[in-house]
Amino acid sequence: MKYTLCTIAIFLLVSCGKDKDNNQPQQPTKTDLISKSSWKYESGGVDQDKNGTFDISFATLGILQPCILDNTATFTANGSGTTDEGTTKCNPSVPQTSPFVWAFANSETAINISGSIIGLGGQFKILALTDTKLSLSKDTTITLIGPPTPVALIVNLQH
Repeated sequence: MKYTLCTIAIFLLVSCGKDKDNNQPQQPTKTDLISKSSWKYESGGVDQDKNGTFDISFATLGILQPCILDNTATFTANGSGTTDEGTTKCNPSVPQTSPFVWAFANSETAINISGSIIGLGGQFKILALTDTKLSLSKDTTITLIGPPTPVALIVNLQH
C-alpha cells in the first residue's frame, strides 16, 4: 500500500507539471496575425534588384493618389476580406467597401488575393507578417524608361 501511495503521488506530481506546460501562451498563427485588425498603407515602392527592400518609393514616383493612402484592408480568418475606401474616395461612384478572397500559399510564405487590396491583387510573397506589420512583394514588369524591366513592387501595411 505504501508503494501504491508513492506511485500515485509521483503520478500526480508529474501530471500537474504537464498541465502547467499546457497553460503557456500560444504563439499566434499567421492567420491570427493577419486577421487581428484592419491594415492601412504605410509605405511602398519599386524593388529594382528584388532584394526585399524598395529602391524607389511610390511617393517619389507620384503614382499613389492621396485617396488610396487612407484605404484599409481587413482579412478575416475564414479567407474572406474587405477593402474600405476610407474617407477620401478616388471615384465617388466606386462602392465604399469591396470584398476579396485570400489564402496562404507555399507553406504560408505567400498569399493569394482574388480582388484587390490597395489597388493590387494576385500572388504576393510575404516579406514580413508581425503583430503590427504586413510587408508584401509582387513580381511584375514595368516600363519607366527604355524596355520593360522585371521588378518587384513592395507594399508595407500597418495596424
